[in-house]
Amino acid sequence: MLMNKLSKQQNSVSITKTLPNTTSKEISIYNSHITDKKLKEFSTKEDLMLMNSLIVRWANYVGVETPEASQLNMLANFIKEHFPTFNAYDLKECISMLASQSLETDAEHYGKISPIYVSKVLKAYQEHKNNVVFKVRENIEKLKEAEVVPMPNEERIANFKKLLTIAKNENTQGLTYIDSGDSLYNFIKHNRLMPITKDNLDPVLIAEAMEYGNKLYIEQRKKKVTETVIKNQDFKKISDMEYDKKDMIRKYAREFVVGKYLLIMNLEELLEKINIEMLKY
Repeated sequence: MLMNKLSKQQNSVSITKTLPNTTSKEISIYNSHITDKKLKEFSTKEDLMLMNSLIVRWANYVGVETPEASQLNMLANFIKEHFPTFNAYDLKECISMLASQSLETDAEHYGKISPIYVSKVLKAYQEHKNNVVFKVRENIEKLKEAEVVPMPNEERIANFKKLLTIAKNENTQGLTYIDSGDSLYNFIKHNRLMPITKDNLDPVLIAEAMEYGNKLYIEQRKKKVTETVIKNQDFKKISDMEYDKKDMIRKYAREFVVGKYLLIMNLEELLEKINIEMLKY
């Protein structure tokens, strides 16, 4: 629980930190989305009292009769069930936007707070919140990218030489090199070291690669089924494999191409001539 809380805090954005093209209100919505307790987690008497007080505030802000206690509980449970990922701050912000007429909605209360009215308003707020969270997350990524110091060319070349050496050694030992992130495959394709580009395509090689990919996928699926049965696990992982079948086969096919290249690659010669232009892909 503590680790989960720390992780959430690390993903939030300090209000004092400048985030380009983002208001403090948008950051507050994002931070509450990351760190605050979700309505689906509300279970205590205090949680219910908070929900009810917010519904009373809602009624007061829009100028309608305050619901009775039984209606308050009904509305609180309705909101929890249909908007489980909201938090208390979301409700406060939604009510505030509704009262200031800054929330885009045509919802009419007709003199009382009803589930239909509540649902229509909260759906409008949900759309607003989704846009805010996406915007803030995108701006955070842009800020992080701007803060990253590019690795010096010499270091990039040295690291890639180490990668090539490791890959060649594994290949020489008869092992399949696992090309994480398709680093070697993209290097091979960028530098036209194998006939896999559109204007230089070897159909036999592609067919062999796809056949290998399909065969390996079937083997991996059989292993996973056997493991699932033996350990009495959920078959969801098997379903996920089926969903990802095409991507997995293509990934294995790319590793087949990498393996073929490693067989014919002259390591010493390549290490001598490699330069930064060859790594710009």
